Amino acid sequence: MLTDNNAPTIPVTIISGFLGSGKTTLLRRLLSRGDQRIGVIVNEFGTLGIDGELLAQSGAAPLIELNGGCVCCVAGSDLLLALETLFASGPLSAIAIETSGLAEPGALIRQLRAADIPLDTLVTLVSAIDYEQAMAASPLTLRQIHLADLILITHSDLVSAQTIAQISEQLRTINRRAPLVPIVQGDVPPTLIFSPRYDGTLPAESPHLHDEFAVTSWQSDLPLQRTALEQTLRRLAADGIFRAKGIVYCTDSPWADEVHLVAGRLTLSALRLSAQPRPLCRLTLIGRAAALEPAANALDSCIDSDERITQWQQRLAGQM
Repeated sequence: MLTDNNAPTIPVTIISGFLGSGKTTLLRRLLSRGDQRIGVIVNEFGTLGIDGELLAQSGAAPLIELNGGCVCCVAGSDLLLALETLFASGPLSAIAIETSGLAEPGALIRQLRAADIPLDTLVTLVSAIDYEQAMAASPLTLRQIHLADLILITHSDLVSAQTIAQISEQLRTINRRAPLVPIVQGDVPPTLIFSPRYDGTLPAESPHLHDEFAVTSWQSDLPLQRTALEQTLRRLAADGIFRAKGIVYCTDSPWADEVHLVAGRLTLSALRLSAQPRPLCRLTLIGRAAALEPAANALDSCIDSDERITQWQQRLAGQM
């Protein structure tokens, strides 16, 4: 067991931050360096393991996915088993836990300390372009910032220096002890992330702050029409979906697209997978329950016509 005196003592770093703040991008960048063997636990609020597949593209090994609930509550009992597996997987430079964007980090800290697991740092990511929306969306954002040992201001290249200064001033009123570091595309030295900063303080208990959010998953084995997908996701965002992410195929490209929707901001970027996944398209959507109800039918309507799907399949077959 983890509480055994002979158990490994590899410090754990928690990567926290609200929905869409850039946690997976940070880990992908760290893992792509290849100069450290980092054990990774990825926690997804939904049932589909999107982040784990994206991290695997960066050579993450070993990697364990915990899906279907936050490690701060529903998936908490699985976390210690996952850590035991990583401890037994061979020499590791560090272990990173990428929490769900809706995880309450205080509960996770208490759980780790109760099991005598050493904690290096609680890193909280804050998006410079979605800061106001994230703060308004849930009090959980405030909690994540308040408990941080290190705060990374992501997407800092997409706003002005004045905006960074204003956000930094607001963050400093919430947390005076954590260093504030603006970053771009997750580009930070590993020594900044994997270094001892946690002072041993046990956070006070807090209620589950993500109860106002619901999650749904959608999947299809048929490719989509890109314009219809973009329009549908933007409409769903306007109706109350804060976050959507996934991997899809559209009939105008032989490559998959990595989909990210955060606070109404939508990006699709090419993703060259070594093999087509099954199912072909997968999306996880998080938001108000009422907004999720029509999501499945709306996304079903984005599946392209039989004729265009046949043409797409023929083009792919000709490239093999």
